[in-house]
Amino acid sequence: MAGQNNVSNYALAIQAQLTSTASPVPVYASFNRNFASQQKFITWNLRNVHQPVYTGTTQSVKGIDRPIFQTNIYAGSLQDAFSIANTIIQALHGYSGQFGGVSGFYVSKIDVDFLYNTFENDIGLHSIYLDCTMDIPT
Repeated sequence: MAGQNNVSNYALAIQAQLTSTASPVPVYASFNRNFASQQKFITWNLRNVHQPVYTGTTQSVKGIDRPIFQTNIYAGSLQDAFSIANTIIQALHGYSGQFGGVSGFYVSKIDVDFLYNTFENDIGLHSIYLDCTMDIPT
């Protein structure tokens, strides 16, 4: 039976890939939201790790892992938010290859879904939410 990647490997690779894609916009795990001092930044959340996706006639054999990470883009202007979102979409949608740099892992394909955009009046930030589904052979 094939093994699956450790969740911490996913987290490290997501941070590395988003940082290199969106530079110089800062990227944080979601618990580090820092809207008080920055007008542009990205946060991310990891979910749906190790869901049971099976291939072939033997259902106990894993063939692919499909974790999803949600990317949250925050910016003081709507134009900046959409520009950052477009950069991520262009770089990641359909991506196939080494994900997260040399310490990352191989991804067969990434699908990026644009969920929605909104404006938070209290803090004055536009936000855009993207779901990124990774197909990872195991």
